[in-house]
Amino acid sequence: MRVCVVLHTDLYEPWPVVRAKREVDVLRRLGRDVVVVSWIKDESTPWPIHEVRDGVRIRRVKFAPPKGGIARAMGYRRISKMFAREIAATKPNAILCHDLEMLWAAVMAGRSLRVPILYHSHEDWPAMVSERSPMEARVFARLERKLVRFVDHIYTVGEELAAKYRGWGRPVTVQYGSKSITEMPRLMDQEKSEIRRDFGFANGDVLVGIAGSLGRDEALPAILEAIAGLPERVKLFVVGGLPGKVEAAKRVVTEGDIAGRVAFTGPLPTPMYLRHAAVLDLGLALFEPTSANQLYVVPLKLFDYMGLGIPVVVSDFPSMRQIVDDCGIGTTADPRSAESIAAAIRSLVEDSAKRRAMSVAALRCFETTYSWERQEEVLLRSHPVFRPA
Repeated sequence: MRVCVVLHTDLYEPWPVVRAKREVDVLRRLGRDVVVVSWIKDESTPWPIHEVRDGVRIRRVKFAPPKGGIARAMGYRRISKMFAREIAATKPNAILCHDLEMLWAAVMAGRSLRVPILYHSHEDWPAMVSERSPMEARVFARLERKLVRFVDHIYTVGEELAAKYRGWGRPVTVQYGSKSITEMPRLMDQEKSEIRRDFGFANGDVLVGIAGSLGRDEALPAILEAIAGLPERVKLFVVGGLPGKVEAAKRVVTEGDIAGRVAFTGPLPTPMYLRHAAVLDLGLALFEPTSANQLYVVPLKLFDYMGLGIPVVVSDFPSMRQIVDDCGIGTTADPRSAESIAAAIRSLVEDSAKRRAMSVAALRCFETTYSWERQEEVLLRSHPVFRPA
């Protein structure tokens, strides 16, 4: 069986698309022939048009999207037809499309070939698009409702989004792209102390951390204000992050009065990122509600914290709140309010016994439910494309 994976970005560059890469790995282990068709919107990228990497055939279509809402709307059907031809040319037995932007092309190709179409909805795309154009969001919402009628199975990242698709009569699997148990380091106390000392932290400090990409919606100003109002022994450790995001965050810190209480690792390879995150006493996943999309997605850093046994403070959004409450691994805060964030952090900083209990609960919930080992089991039960022959 040949499966064509359709992406609106590259699978590998400049960093892997985690959920898609894990699905590709599963398909390869099942003996499927996998080919990836990617829309590369920056025509200047040096990546080859055709490549075979890790046994996967890659077809990169470099095409800059039209600028402006009207031009995008006028050209979207033409672009989708172009990608439908590219997908069909791979002669797949099944199509796995990631995100709504490419679904029209996948549906056109799938219907012409009469093959199953699987749709991985990473987020609420119309809600996300609404940040730049409410009209475009309405168009995408109508288009998605129309297109999913031809989709055999939908994968999404939370029960709220899953409920929408089930309401439209489609079979849905909730599936997260978390890391595996085997990826999670288990550091001895001496190793933790050495990492803390390298970044100027004492063993008596309580390390509150932000791990991961430092996305644009990260509630950094409110977090910094919250830290400033907490006892001196509460420090902030920013682990990982893209270079530009880290430098911008450092500028925000230096403008305040807590520079001596904040440290940054800068970008790190995944194993080193996890080792440094493992020294945290408390992990933050606090994002500003820039759109309804933020309310229903779960950031991968939450699962990283869980796999490392770190209690959390997260935005009081439905999907994250449900996981945190069900597992008993932390508390929620209003990401727009430094007072709310400070109160949530203080409630855990002042109760070390509660933090220890939450650490145990985080590990248990990760290992039994949210680790990739468990999520892969969910995937293998979901559809014949992912079932062993």
